[in-house]
Amino acid sequence: MPDSPDVSAIDERDTTITDLLADLDDDQRLAVTSGAPLLAIIAGAGSGKTRVLTRRVAHQCLTGVAEPSHVAVLTFTRQAASELHRRLRALGTGDGIIAGTFHSVALAMLRQYWDQQGRAHPTVVSDRRRLIGEVIGPKHGTSIAALGADIDWARARNVDASRYASTVTAVGRRSAAPVADVMRVMTALEKLKAKRGVIDLDDLLSQTIHLMKHDEKFAAIARWRIRHLFVDEAQDLNPLQLTVLELWRGDRDQLTMVGDPSQSIYGFNGSDPTILTNLEIRFPGIEVVRLATNYRCTPEVVAAGLNALDLGGEERPVSTSARRRGSAVRIRVFDDETSEANGIADMLLDVGRERGTWHSTAVLARTNAQLPPIRVALESRGVAARILGAAAADPIQRATREVGDLPSATRIATWSRDARDPSDDDEAEDIIARRAVADAVDEFLRGGGGDGRAFLAWVRANRPFDVMPDANAVELLTFHGAKGREWDHVVVAGCEVGLMPHSSAKSDLERAEEVRLAYVAITRASDDLVLTHARRRRERSRTRSPLIEGADAVEPGVAPPEEFRRANRRRRSSATEGDAVLHELREWRRSAGRAAQVEASLLCSDATLALIAERRPTSVDELADIDGVGPLLARRAGTRILEAVSRGVARLTDRADD
Repeated sequence: MPDSPDVSAIDERDTTITDLLADLDDDQRLAVTSGAPLLAIIAGAGSGKTRVLTRRVAHQCLTGVAEPSHVAVLTFTRQAASELHRRLRALGTGDGIIAGTFHSVALAMLRQYWDQQGRAHPTVVSDRRRLIGEVIGPKHGTSIAALGADIDWARARNVDASRYASTVTAVGRRSAAPVADVMRVMTALEKLKAKRGVIDLDDLLSQTIHLMKHDEKFAAIARWRIRHLFVDEAQDLNPLQLTVLELWRGDRDQLTMVGDPSQSIYGFNGSDPTILTNLEIRFPGIEVVRLATNYRCTPEVVAAGLNALDLGGEERPVSTSARRRGSAVRIRVFDDETSEANGIADMLLDVGRERGTWHSTAVLARTNAQLPPIRVALESRGVAARILGAAAADPIQRATREVGDLPSATRIATWSRDARDPSDDDEAEDIIARRAVADAVDEFLRGGGGDGRAFLAWVRANRPFDVMPDANAVELLTFHGAKGREWDHVVVAGCEVGLMPHSSAKSDLERAEEVRLAYVAITRASDDLVLTHARRRRERSRTRSPLIEGADAVEPGVAPPEEFRRANRRRRSSATEGDAVLHELREWRRSAGRAAQVEASLLCSDATLALIAERRPTSVDELADIDGVGPLLARRAGTRILEAVSRGVARLTDRADD
């Protein structure tokens, strides 16, 4: 007679599953419990994306849908992978789950294959540009940066040297370096890597693709090992990663993807938001769940972010704040970048005096070059400030999020105990941060406690981490570096044409990404948002970014009426087609492009033409002072540009007379 089941174990399992779902809203609960094997979760900013992903993984493991040792949770940075692994372990899934980047999971499988083949493991190099420098030598006319950008673009799409020329022609891409140079360097680079016995990160994926297609045993082992796939930040998938994902998946539908097309900002790495916007075409039969509630941002911040998407012509997602009304978004204008830096420093000095700390305060800018003057201005007022790179993140914030994802006071208490016993691979900064959060957890529990969401609310109200080393500082980051982060108080600096959107964005796809990047920056603020811009920067006139128009007045929670959308379309149409001055400038550019046998937009961008039409310069010096023109273009084509402006003004005068 078989042994009777352990009733206490079953009850404990059921209680755990109940706990997993207890603090979720209806959409989140549907995403976690959906029985659809092929599922996409469209998770807007602040909607609990990671919470839902880890809960779905835990739910499938605890209900027997998935075996933890055959689950892979894939993401794009080691830091994100570490956080996913910790959250899953705290949810009771054990240590068998694979939680890593595409590259790390591919490397583990390749190492096993190399061992089976009796082959030495090649060295993996992370800096391909150093190898490019060795290939081209010091006297090569083409820059390493340009070659690196083109090779990165090609490798992200699994395009080799033999197909580079035909591929860039087919997609209409303008290669940063001469096509022949790119092909030659790509070929030489492969020879150098073979000679050295090294591979780069993209080789891990391209070699995986080759083996999955041509080695049946390797493919069978990989698909046996990975039977349930979960992808975080799916909007960041590039074609190379998507191919690997599809090959690991095979003909099975055990795939969950979580992401937000409105936060697709890594086009330079090949990421493609249409992976999530064209789901039904790419993945027939897929079920889609949308998380539309923003738990991070006040209604005012949510409205400002959606307003930027609207004004930039991007699709507006459904997003509603779950929080009470907060402070209005503020727009501040300054004379130049120096007064802007000083103004930001004065504002944050007041914030720190009022709150007693600058923890959870940040300044975000489109470029790294904008940050040092702001740091200098802050430090001159005695405010600590640190410039962070894209990989940096506050360890306090990471640890707090881990606790915030836990479904019960019991789990939180267990986390606190484990946090005081760090693993060998924990960084010193993480150890300090986790112990500080553990102290806060204990205080929270002594006061009555609750689940993870209650802990986050308690942290917001009590701010227990102000005494942490280096925590009491304003953080300075670029828009890209701020992705995935959040702060109570955020200043978005340099909200001007040329920076937001950036002048480097030439194509429609690049301009659309700049709009999404602005949305990401704006929605990093949870409580208080200030948008700043300067009238002049680097001695050149600047215009306020169209993406922040009305951000300080838009009504929270109310979608713009159709009249508003039509007015925006009319305004954009008028700005690009109806203005007589702009029309004459476009005619000049079209004629000059034909004469020079180059694409017209390469001579002068649409944004620059709009600035010229707005300023209507009357001299070459005034023309050169306009952002995007400069002395060279003004000297070469100034006379014809000024003539075009004059003709346009004359047409406007004639209309007025009529």
